[in-house]
Amino acid sequence: MSVDFPSILHILEDKIKDLAKVTVSTYVKEGQADGKQVLAIMKDDLSRWTQELADGRITTRDFETLVIGDKDLVEMEALTEAGLGLARIDQFKMSVFNLITDTVLSSLKI
Repeated sequence: MSVDFPSILHILEDKIKDLAKVTVSTYVKEGQADGKQVLAIMKDDLSRWTQELADGRITTRDFETLVIGDKDLVEMEALTEAGLGLARIDQFKMSVFNLITDTVLSSLKI
């Protein structure tokens, strides 16, 4: 199955902007910057994992594990520098990673 990953990436960027508006409303600019940075860091891996999932080479569970496994490798620098509390930063970060997983699965209709 051919995957239009640039389209998925564009959808993710839009959804992360919306997520920042809702979850870190006082720090929207920083949240959007950090979300964009997450996508930049994960782009190559995420593209490969998405294609592997679409081709049936990995399971949904494998995909989710791979995506969430990158959570600890990513820092939310803009939100940290802006002074948002660590608990809220972690909550936003987890929301971003859940959004990534849900969006890819939805895009592949899995």
